[in-house]
Amino acid sequence: MNIKFSKSLIGVLLVLLIALAGCTSNGEKASTEKDPKAAEKAKAKEPAKLKVALETGGAAYVQGNEDINNDEYVKNLEKLANVDLTLEVLPHENYEQNMQLLLAGGELPDLLQTKGINRPEIAPALDAGVLMPLNDLLEKHGKNLLKAIPKESWDNPRVSKDGQIFGIPQENPVLNSTVTYIRKDWLDKLGLEVPKTVDEYIEVLRAFKTKDPNGNGIQDEIPFSARKNFSFGYSFFGAYDAQPQAWSYQDGKLVPNFIKPEMKEALKVYRTLYKEKLLDNEFLVQEGKDWDAKIIGAGLVGMWAHSSAAPDSWLTKINESHPDAKIAIIPSPVIPGGKPGGVYPLGSSVSDFVWTIPAGSKNAEETIKFLDWFYQQGNEEADNFFLYGLEGKDHTVENGEINYKYPTSNEEAGRQFMYQQWIHFTGPKEYLTNEEFVKNKVHGELIYDSLKVANQEGLIDDGADMPAMETLKARPELAYDGLWLEFAAKVVTGKESVDKFDEFVANWEKRGGDKLIDEATKWYKENRK
Repeated sequence: MNIKFSKSLIGVLLVLLIALAGCTSNGEKASTEKDPKAAEKAKAKEPAKLKVALETGGAAYVQGNEDINNDEYVKNLEKLANVDLTLEVLPHENYEQNMQLLLAGGELPDLLQTKGINRPEIAPALDAGVLMPLNDLLEKHGKNLLKAIPKESWDNPRVSKDGQIFGIPQENPVLNSTVTYIRKDWLDKLGLEVPKTVDEYIEVLRAFKTKDPNGNGIQDEIPFSARKNFSFGYSFFGAYDAQPQAWSYQDGKLVPNFIKPEMKEALKVYRTLYKEKLLDNEFLVQEGKDWDAKIIGAGLVGMWAHSSAAPDSWLTKINESHPDAKIAIIPSPVIPGGKPGGVYPLGSSVSDFVWTIPAGSKNAEETIKFLDWFYQQGNEEADNFFLYGLEGKDHTVENGEINYKYPTSNEEAGRQFMYQQWIHFTGPKEYLTNEEFVKNKVHGELIYDSLKVANQEGLIDDGADMPAMETLKARPELAYDGLWLEFAAKVVTGKESVDKFDEFVANWEKRGGDKLIDEATKWYKENRK
């Protein structure tokens, strides 16, 4: 699919998503433009030589590239940023082990990609002084970074410790990564409105079960489906602010949601759904491939949850077998007067990776300047590259307009991942926030609506980015997928009464849960309050 983009519209942002602030004031920009000598000096400056270690991200384009340092996208980044990069690529598999080997191996790069300074594979190195504190360097050479990245990201325990910044966060513009999908054609056929409350959702699911929306004359529809152990099936927990993977700070303590009184009410709903076969009765043991087959190939599922950024992929796959099928992304169920719901807790404002600088680097200043460059405003050539790729390969320019070819093959999609994400070390993620770019995709309006819904809802997790507590390491059954999952499965399938919820909570606390709460509360007060 080829779409033309006016260069004057390239900067339009999706206003309903989290704004990624501009980094340089108009005055600064004007001053640079008025000083051609300064521009000439910058151009003539010798490229900074930087060694960077980063993982493949599981990307086929990167993994299959035998000479990544001579890749054309890497070379273009070097030209634009005036750097000379040597990339050391770590395998995506066994990431933690590979990182530990790198840290123990002696010579470290100038820039090291991590998943956070509090991660178990990084924390010991931080405590041993292997990573460089960055506060002073950022003040001197990272003005754009400090302006653009919000304080909550700098304060994140994956980025800072004891008031010292040790990492440069990659920003996450879409905090809510999972939304509720529904078969819109089924709603339309049955003359049903989009449900809002838990009760309205249940009535819609009952209609899906009994009124043959797929039209085959057989009562074979699965109104609501999820994967193994509630995965992608948490929508109704969210309505009661009882998402079991999240934590809540209340009454001076940080507690897991699965012991809150609201959990009891949520489990009653799931019991009803299971008993009436509105919820796929195989969901507790269902693998992803079987779940996909029911939704995509068989076309039997009326409602499910998945990525807020990829509804187009789902619709394309479903339409291969069911060309008349339509899907919609709708707000997750709520209770009357309740807060907006959601499926999973909101993600961190810090994305998957955090950049760090080893203490032994002799190029720390140039490294900070390089990362700061990604947030410079007014660099149209760089902005176009990180959104549209290479001119002549991924797009053409005609009469001042960019003619962009959206990927239609795995190879093209791999290249797009390369220039939009893998070598875009930090900076605004225009591929998610540029309204024009998103809407012009195949099913772009659906993607746009999905991101809009995602931004309007989401569940707060007061324990976000909390490292594993010592009690939890010793007693892993205290996690949500231990004692709680065992109890919840029994309640939902009718093998245990929900009235035993208080007994479950008391047993959980007795087996070490009370100590876990104490540890989590201490962490919260030290890092969040």
